[in-house]
Amino acid sequence: MMRKSQKRWLIILLFISILSASSFNRRYKKVKADEAEVTEVTPYKKPSGNANSFLGIPTRSGYILQPDEKTYIQVNQTKTINADARRSLASQLLGVGFPIRRYQWYKSTDGKTWSEVPKKESGREKKLPLTPTETGTTYYQMETYWGTLLGWVRSKQLYSNVATVYSVPDPVDATSVEVTTDDDYLYNSVNDIVNIETYAHAIPTPENFTGTVSWSIDNTNLATIEEDTGLITANTNRLGGVVTVTATLHNPIGDDITGSTEVLIGGGLEDQTVKAGKTATFDLRGNIGDLDDEDEDSDGDSDYTVKWYKEDPITHARTQILKDQPQALSYTTPETTLDDDGTIFLAIIQVKYNGKTYSYTTEDAYLHVLPEGGPNLELHDTLTNKTFQDKNDTDTVIFGVNNDDLIRYNDTVTNESTSGTLSDADYTLPLRKGTQVASVKLDGTDTTNYKLVDNDDTNSTDLVISGLNFKINESHDIEVDTTVTGIDSKTSYTSVPYITGKNDDNETYQKFGTEETLNYTTNSVVVNKVNDIDYGTINSISAAKTLSRPDELNLPNNMIEIEDMRRFKKPLKVSVSQTTPLQTDSGDVFAGQLRFYKDGQYTNLLEQSAVVAETKEDEELVSLGWEKENGILLYLESKWNVAGVYKTQVNWTISDSV
Repeated sequence: MMRKSQKRWLIILLFISILSASSFNRRYKKVKADEAEVTEVTPYKKPSGNANSFLGIPTRSGYILQPDEKTYIQVNQTKTINADARRSLASQLLGVGFPIRRYQWYKSTDGKTWSEVPKKESGREKKLPLTPTETGTTYYQMETYWGTLLGWVRSKQLYSNVATVYSVPDPVDATSVEVTTDDDYLYNSVNDIVNIETYAHAIPTPENFTGTVSWSIDNTNLATIEEDTGLITANTNRLGGVVTVTATLHNPIGDDITGSTEVLIGGGLEDQTVKAGKTATFDLRGNIGDLDDEDEDSDGDSDYTVKWYKEDPITHARTQILKDQPQALSYTTPETTLDDDGTIFLAIIQVKYNGKTYSYTTEDAYLHVLPEGGPNLELHDTLTNKTFQDKNDTDTVIFGVNNDDLIRYNDTVTNESTSGTLSDADYTLPLRKGTQVASVKLDGTDTTNYKLVDNDDTNSTDLVISGLNFKINESHDIEVDTTVTGIDSKTSYTSVPYITGKNDDNETYQKFGTEETLNYTTNSVVVNKVNDIDYGTINSISAAKTLSRPDELNLPNNMIEIEDMRRFKKPLKVSVSQTTPLQTDSGDVFAGQLRFYKDGQYTNLLEQSAVVAETKEDEELVSLGWEKENGILLYLESKWNVAGVYKTQVNWTISDSV
């Protein structure tokens, strides 16, 4: 009965396969560059279409970069075509045992008969270089699939659109280029549901341009770009701003030409500035997409909510707004007053997808309200680490701050009004509790006319300078030097300086500066997590063999999570050893040993320690993980083992490398 059932099932599968192949007959029409003849093209396989996402959650498997529909190459010259695909989140979860992404290109010269592009011609690479030796037309299609380490089993095969490549006898220059991006907003932090990558595209005129394209970006602190593919990746240090993306078309005859576009990098919401009496609108940024556009691997149970909040800039008391609109993607304030200046807005997005819930909190966005008459103060605040400068530092965000560092705050406060003044004003600079104030200068002169006030509402110590007056166009320069103390873990502190006083009508006026953030570290190497290894249940006796770790302890996951926060990175080495044999609580010793494998060689950890990683001068020590056949594996001898639970302790040591 078992054999009959299996045979019938195989016949059904074969029938479905044949039916699927014969039922698809979509045709691609291609017109050659030098003639009007139409070629009917049947793809190697039905194209899988484009990937879709909701914010950064991939909700449909497909291609995030299709190969160019038409590519023109001069004979004996080289151009590269490429494509990029991704799985939906649901497909990733179902295919956890298939971590390796692989590629295969197919080609056809008649649009009907297809063959694999050989491995020696880069047919299994993501990028396919082409150097035609004669004129003609060739069609290409990429297959992307996910497989095991050995590649014997495939999962989730995806097929690109068909690319038509014309090899032509003569070079053609481009006269202009249009540059576009798939997304014009990228998030600047790592999270499961936000998007930090997008592709740029160059559209040349004329379309039969035969030269090549290279990509660049003007601010690599905010984002980077792959020179040959146009893949843009935003920073994840929460640095925001606008980057200019430039395509350079290298003409084969004349001068190069360029085109550009802009991409905004941010945390989901952007500051808004309006005049008093006007409304302001805060929009949730990014490619929102369609959560309902799911693929066959999803369970269909998906939903999202957006909770909007506004926050008092001084007390940081937070109030939820738009409670009756749980999926609102924007918020418009009532008509503003000067009292609204500095109000903080944020949104918390929760997405339920495929049985799991994901959450993202936007960065704070500030409302700036300009007066209609009266004083108009502007605060231009910066902070600087006078002890150490990190390459990611900006005027208002500094990194790698350690104990005993000298942090300098500078602020220029100017009344830009032509009709109003401010009197008896207080300037307030919130400081992290424990910060020591070394000196304060007002308009270049040391002053003791300030006080330090503990603020339990904000968990800060407020430095307050009182008695400031601002006539029309008058300004004051403030400089505060502080010393960092009490840092024992990686943390951050954000505050906003502000000023309050009385206008000409004896009414309270307040104005806020720019948010300032200090990112503290401990100037040390910290091991955040070391995973235990459970090799599961085995028979009391079996043939000698080597047991692997569970899949979740293999790459891309790490065995040991390390955070290297050192400023000056001297060479280090990481070693691992075993102190006692694997044994039960009653003392029975396991017939086997833990070994550290590297490229087929191993070290018996009970006999000697194994060096598992080493760094060079100025090199960061990163988290450690291994492929399935490397790392700590259990060798099982062909001997009898008493039933029981066998345990041991593995010691990891980080030391200086000579």
